[in-house]
Amino acid sequence: MLKNIKLIIFDLDGTMINSAKDIMVSNNLTLKKFGFKPISFAKVKSIIGQGIMVNIIKSLQMQNVQPTERLTNKMYKFFFSYYKNHVYVQSKPYPGLETFLKKLKKNNYKLAVCSNKLEALTKIVLRKSKLIQYFDFVVGGDTYAYKKPHPSVLNNIVKKFKISKKEAIFIGDSEHDYESAKNSKIKFCLKLNGFTNKPLSFFKNAYKIENYSKI
Repeated sequence: MLKNIKLIIFDLDGTMINSAKDIMVSNNLTLKKFGFKPISFAKVKSIIGQGIMVNIIKSLQMQNVQPTERLTNKMYKFFFSYYKNHVYVQSKPYPGLETFLKKLKKNNYKLAVCSNKLEALTKIVLRKSKLIQYFDFVVGGDTYAYKKPHPSVLNNIVKKFKISKKEAIFIGDSEHDYESAKNSKIKFCLKLNGFTNKPLSFFKNAYKIENYSKI
């Protein structure tokens, strides 16, 4: 999988960090605050990966609510305000991840993070989990003009390291990550048991990781 690879790009939520419970708390507190019903853990997991605003809109659509822009903006501000202070309460890295990152750094791989979570929040999670020390570059959903799966995101990261796309691989857990790699023509590795509801057959020609300890 890593033959001839110089740069490994990791998604955050569902790939490195099991963050679903903290996101669910913030998501459901926001819904309750504005008079809506909370949604189940399984439903929250199914909508993680495209940022806070998409979480809000999809949570409301599940209740057949077509929200106004004014409402979603208010909900976004509340969600963000609460979540930034509770972003790493029940969250934790997946087993074996830190040992894997140490090995990669020891073998001189360049490492980057590419998340659709806001850059500031992504860095808070990386600092609190003590993983930030392993990464050469961190990209969030607001770092560039677009976010995943737009091809420019991974393209910009590869360009920063001055390597060819053949020398990079993206590790992610969702269809958004897969489409991002596909759109950028970069190799993709699927972290199993993340936050996607798509069947394995959806992720054609992808490498797969189930447990970082077994790589």
